[in-house]
Amino acid sequence: MTTFAIRNKRGQEAMTQSTGQLTESRFYSPVFNAAVFDGPVRIYFAQHQEALALKVYYKLQQYFQDTYTAFRKNFKLNGQTVFLMLYPTQESFKDSFLNEGGGEIAVAFERLGDDHVLGVRGPLGEEEYEEVFERVKVILQDLELSREFAAQSV
Repeated sequence: MTTFAIRNKRGQEAMTQSTGQLTESRFYSPVFNAAVFDGPVRIYFAQHQEALALKVYYKLQQYFQDTYTAFRKNFKLNGQTVFLMLYPTQESFKDSFLNEGGGEIAVAFERLGDDHVLGVRGPLGEEEYEEVFERVKVILQDLELSREFAAQSV
């Protein structure tokens, strides 16, 4: 697996526990052979989706410029992670999100312990980007990360 890691100060034990929980869950798929780790956000994808994964990562960074710092701080304090799983096919998505209506939806959300899992059914078009961001907003609001963010999303 290729991993692009951006260093954070989260404890190794908590990181290993979250990652271990994910890789042993139904959300993890053998199709994932690459990842981008940046604090609370971990994007898993197939190698051939690298350009898409980086595009999603940079778009998330741009969109959440003001609140991303608060998000990272909360991650450090609470050890919560958002796993963004970019499934390359409808079949791999359906294998992980059994109760999510099959191919009709582009983004599914579930909890994994204290962590959050967003599953994105590939391929991802521009309209699905907006759905991903709306789901991430819901998670941020759920975690009550920042008043600025709440004011922006009203």
